[in-house]
Amino acid sequence: MNWDLLLSALAGLLTGGGVSWLFKLREDKANSQADAIDKSADAMKQLLENIEQQQIKFNTIIDGQDKLIERQRGLIEEYRTALDEANRKLKELDYKVSDYERKLEGMQKLIDELMSKKNNE
Repeated sequence: MNWDLLLSALAGLLTGGGVSWLFKLREDKANSQADAIDKSADAMKQLLENIEQQQIKFNTIIDGQDKLIERQRGLIEEYRTALDEANRKLKELDYKVSDYERKLEGMQKLIDELMSKKNNE
């Protein structure tokens, strides 16, 4: 065999192997990048699902708080109505008491006058 042929065959094998080795490295790198992208996408998907679940829970809590606020407003309105009614009745009673006091004063004056006339007779 010729040394030139042997050397060129050896160089061809090494070069071919080197090129295929480089392609293999690039392929492995691309696969690892694809795996990393897939894992990142899965993590983002899980994160979005968690955020969505939290948003649903928060919306439920907010709806419950809104209902509670509406009930409390209803109670406040009922209390305000009852307080207005109590104030109206209190004013009415105050008027009646002052009317009775006025009548009593008139009766007391009448009694005093009658007693005074009887004592003067």
